Amino acid sequence: MIARAHHRQTFAFRLASPARLAAFTTLILAGGMGATASAQATPEDRAAVSITAGYQTSQPTFSQSITFEEYSEEGSLTTAYATRRRPVADAGLTLRLWRRLGVGVAGSYFHDAGSATVNALLPNPFVFGQPRPISGPASVTHDELALHLQVAYWATLSPRVALIISGGPTVFRVDQDFVSDVTFSHADPFDTATYEGSSVIRKRQTVTGGNIGGELGWRLARHLALAGSVRYAHANAVFPDTNADAVPVGGLHIGAGLHLLF
Repeated sequence: MIARAHHRQTFAFRLASPARLAAFTTLILAGGMGATASAQATPEDRAAVSITAGYQTSQPTFSQSITFEEYSEEGSLTTAYATRRRPVADAGLTLRLWRRLGVGVAGSYFHDAGSATVNALLPNPFVFGQPRPISGPASVTHDELALHLQVAYWATLSPRVALIISGGPTVFRVDQDFVSDVTFSHADPFDTATYEGSSVIRKRQTVTGGNIGGELGWRLARHLALAGSVRYAHANAVFPDTNADAVPVGGLHIGAGLHLLF
């Protein structure tokens, strides 16, 4: 038997520890900008291609609350979602246009195949006002494909070390699974029910936010350098057809990889 969520929907979203993530990013970038203040050398390279394996440190969470009618009585379905810390794939290109100023573009992809916790109150078919609670897990996925557009400051700190600080708008394409139905079983005398599973629907939204970050490169050869990177990007995704509040996307990415220099 399926209790179908076909009435009003309300959602509440919360980004885990935003102040701590913002403070961490600000500290790293402030240190990098302090270093560039004393850097006088203009890089010889005109372009840097970055290939980075990173990690998203933020864990945004949100909840979903749905009401439905069953046996001429209102029931409720509440789902708690949490996006876990997961790897991020990242690649980008920075072009130096004049002295230490340039532009850049980067792309990143984040995927989390996790679970959500479902709690429901199911109306009793024979006794009004005595709902039956059920709970269990639901398999959901979350995907973010981001395009970061950047204005860049590129400085040489030493013959082997270079720093690129960048920031600008970010366009996110967000795919999120939402629990829509719950399945359960019950038997005479129907005073209890057992959770069997859930159905999910997948929603997509494209939103614009912003990004700020830095990359530190250690030159190994004429056209090759090791690189460490940090980037904080953020946006709010609104799903109007679900009557949902804004969903926070993005977060703090820390990574390491290579710079190809030209």
